[in-house]
Amino acid sequence: MSDTGRRVSLDELQSAFESELETDIRVAAETAYALAFRYRNEDVGGRRRFDLAKVWAVRAIEILDSLPSDHVEHVVSTRASVGGIPLPELLHAGLVRQRLADVLV
Repeated sequence: MSDTGRRVSLDELQSAFESELETDIRVAAETAYALAFRYRNEDVGGRRRFDLAKVWAVRAIEILDSLPSDHVEHVVSTRASVGGIPLPELLHAGLVRQRLADVLV
C-alpha cells in the first residue's frame, strides 16, 4: 500500500496487510504496526480497542522478530507513514514492544 499520509479506513488497512503478507513481509509488519496504533488511539465503535491493538502489535512483533535485524538497513522503514500513522525511521520488534507496551500487557 503506497501511503501519502492519508487516513484510510481500518478495513482498507487490514486488506492491505493481507495482500502485503504475500508480497512484502516487512511492509506487512509496518501496516500491522499502524493498525495497532490506530486501534489504540481512535474510538472504534464508541471506544478505544486495546484488545485489537494488542493483536496487531503482536502480529507486527512476530513478523519483525522473524526478519533479519543485524544491520541498520534491515530495520529501515520503507515508508514515512501508513494509514496516517507516522512510522519511525527504524522499525524493529524492540521498538514496537516499547511504543505499544501499554497494549501488550
